[in-house]
Amino acid sequence: MKIIDIDKLFDEFIKDYVYGNIGKVKPEEIENQIPKLYEKFGNTPLDKLDGKTPNEYYISFSSKELVMGLETHIKNNVSVSDFIIEALVIKGEDSDLIAKLNEEENEELLIYLINILKDKNSKDASKSVLNFVLYDYSETLRELCAEFLYDHADEVKEQILLEFNNCKNEVKECLTDILSHASKDDKVFDILMLEFEKNPKKLALYAGFICRYGDERALPFLLEAIERDKISYADFEELRFAIESLGGEYNKERDFSSDKSYKAIKGISLKKK
Repeated sequence: MKIIDIDKLFDEFIKDYVYGNIGKVKPEEIENQIPKLYEKFGNTPLDKLDGKTPNEYYISFSSKELVMGLETHIKNNVSVSDFIIEALVIKGEDSDLIAKLNEEENEELLIYLINILKDKNSKDASKSVLNFVLYDYSETLRELCAEFLYDHADEVKEQILLEFNNCKNEVKECLTDILSHASKDDKVFDILMLEFEKNPKKLALYAGFICRYGDERALPFLLEAIERDKISYADFEELRFAIESLGGEYNKERDFSSDKSYKAIKGISLKKK
């Protein structure tokens, strides 16, 4: 595979169009045409790609060649085009992508691999992806892995339950988020309630997890929390929403006139009127 900056070739491809329309049409109108031009570019034969179009060129490679090509682009600091990513989503074998994922340390490449596996909806990658949550990787990578695992929470549920107590607090938060997408399980419910009680400064966040999980047994915990005297308006609203979503009700009048977020929201409301 030729390691070419396709984006630079695209810049050359649209140069005449862009320069020819400066001052004639609004900049946003030029920008609106870029996706159509990129699609046209993808079907245009290029000398630097041996006369093939970008779409034809990358799809012609095997799964292993595409993975190797992606790695070489990144490690040589060459821009990764949408065309090679699309080819990997179509032709990339899960086994090749996961093998590279398991051995790789370059975070940029890891992010590409996880996004490709996410687009392929790869269940087989779930346990490998979970490792980037459990161990000492960046917050950016951890959040991406959590998003991947939202759709595969049941595949990793048992492993999370096994590892949970040994994790750092910031990792536990991420794992709790993932578990809130899992199917009903008493052990999962216990963790959600325990973490909710242990994190009074993040009531809104954990109430959101509980709301998503959808187990009405959480209602007494939520009703107890919403009654706290020093609760913020933002937390109050999130808790009330969670209570109502689980079939409960909370109609008690509360005074939040001194709360900063309440005053800000009311101020915006009054301006709109």
